[in-house]
Amino acid sequence: MSLLIDGHNLIGSGVFEDISLQDEDDEDRLVSRLRVWRSSYHGEVTVIFDHGITGGTSQALSGGGVKVIFARNPQEADDLIRRRIQQRRQGLTVVTNDWTLRQEAKRHEVDIWRADEFVRRMRTPNAPSDSVPVEKGAEAHVHLSDQEISEWIDLFGPSPKNNKHRNIQDRP
Repeated sequence: MSLLIDGHNLIGSGVFEDISLQDEDDEDRLVSRLRVWRSSYHGEVTVIFDHGITGGTSQALSGGGVKVIFARNPQEADDLIRRRIQQRRQGLTVVTNDWTLRQEAKRHEVDIWRADEFVRRMRTPNAPSDSVPVEKGAEAHVHLSDQEISEWIDLFGPSPKNNKHRNIQDRP
């Protein structure tokens, strides 16, 4: 599945507590987060932002499986996204809260995720099969609280590298 992300719309939706349109480096911060997430997602990820200085693909920001495109002035990201929606590429999902783009995607039978839905899917890689697919055989990202880690250490002891010189019989 290919994701087409309306970058500034996603940032401006308020779904990220630590990224805002007022940040000077908002695009960098979003792309960095997407790159980390992309390591467990194996489809194409393209982010389109408004008003690039020169427009086009950003070689500086693209990488790690994330392609970054800036709309050339006076174009807007919506224009580029709309064009891609109209191509109706198989397996395309558009991530935006923009009502007009969502309507365009519906007309062309392109899947749509709202910003909060996308972030929820980012945070739950083991969600049901209708969520973002994980490659077969890939280990899921596990997030444990400090309390859960302490419980595991109590049950199984510290890691072997920290336990080199202890005899197994010395376990508490």
